[in-house]
Amino acid sequence: MYSKQTRNVIVVLVFAIHGLAQLPKQTSPQVRQKTFDAVWKAVNDKSIATQVSHIDWSAVKLRYEPQIAAVESDAQFQDVVDRMLAETKVSHLHLVDLAKLDQQLARAVVIRGLALRDLDNQVVVTRIIDGSPAAASGLRPGYVISSIDGMPLANAKSAEEKLAQDKEKHRLAVLDEANTTRHIEIVYGLPPADKIVSARIGPGTRHVLVETRMLGDVGYLYFTNFIMPLSKRLTSAIDSMRNAKGIIIDLRGNSGGETDLGLLLAGLFVDKETIVSTTKTRKGETQYKAKPVKNPYHGPVVILLDEECASESEEMTGGLQAVGRVFVIGKTSRGEDMDATLEGLPMNSLALLYPVGLSRTPKGVVIEGRGVAPDLEVKLTRAELLTGSDAQLEAAIQHFGH
Repeated sequence: MYSKQTRNVIVVLVFAIHGLAQLPKQTSPQVRQKTFDAVWKAVNDKSIATQVSHIDWSAVKLRYEPQIAAVESDAQFQDVVDRMLAETKVSHLHLVDLAKLDQQLARAVVIRGLALRDLDNQVVVTRIIDGSPAAASGLRPGYVISSIDGMPLANAKSAEEKLAQDKEKHRLAVLDEANTTRHIEIVYGLPPADKIVSARIGPGTRHVLVETRMLGDVGYLYFTNFIMPLSKRLTSAIDSMRNAKGIIIDLRGNSGGETDLGLLLAGLFVDKETIVSTTKTRKGETQYKAKPVKNPYHGPVVILLDEECASESEEMTGGLQAVGRVFVIGKTSRGEDMDATLEGLPMNSLALLYPVGLSRTPKGVVIEGRGVAPDLEVKLTRAELLTGSDAQLEAAIQHFGH
């Protein structure tokens, strides 16, 4: 997740890096070594990663530095450095290829209109956005995707990466409701203007899908990431649901974003200043508090969470759950919740994302490596999805007495 101060650092640094002259196609060994040194030093001197993982970071350097001297390409260099960073086993710690930032920020549910999850060792479609390319192609919840462009899929993550990385047409092999193999083509297409909000993040753009509606007398809000340009849309949506019997905030698949938006959203549901999280850094601790709006919503709130929720979606949910303001339904989240910042490197095509703070809930629970556990666990199944049933959403509606 990104605090206000950290977000400003990210934007300034990424624009600065992007504005520099382009490096040669392959970086010199000297610059690669300087970059390796800068990465190691940033983690050693500024990041909380080594304190969280209790790793001997000097020993790690001794093992990986000889590999840097042997690499023959920038791609090999990035692979070695990312493997070194992965030794810490903490989130929000990796190299960022600034030229590919758009692809890294893209989401298949936004640009194609489908969400995927691993269910019983199959890559299953769990959501189709109305009016999207996925809907137009004939895909339905419950369909299994077995390959993309002739390449078998290992899991939902690999499918997501393939579908989100470009704007090209892709050919999918799918199993339909009769377990018959079909071949379907899916194109690129952003949602209509009333369903999308975008934000620049350095040289890249994050597009966020947002949906609001009433399900009878229950309000429903869904969005794919936390970005501040959403603030007016979310505030207006909740205000329009003031007379609802309850409100469902669907964060399934939400990979996080800006802390400021999480605090703003939380402030729409509390009637006094409320601590949502406390972050420990090398310099001490910082409390993140939600400040109530003039007329907050006082009715019951359910948050839908799943295994692809991360960062700010976990932090806001965990905080509101800890103070008893929301009821959480779904599956345990990813457990990737750290304050992070981005730093430029001698290889100016790259930047380093690294964690600077470890967050915990008002009850002192650390979410990193653990995730947020739901109050009521509800799993999706392919059989139910094929009938048009969303068990998690239905459980949320039933929670309000329906």
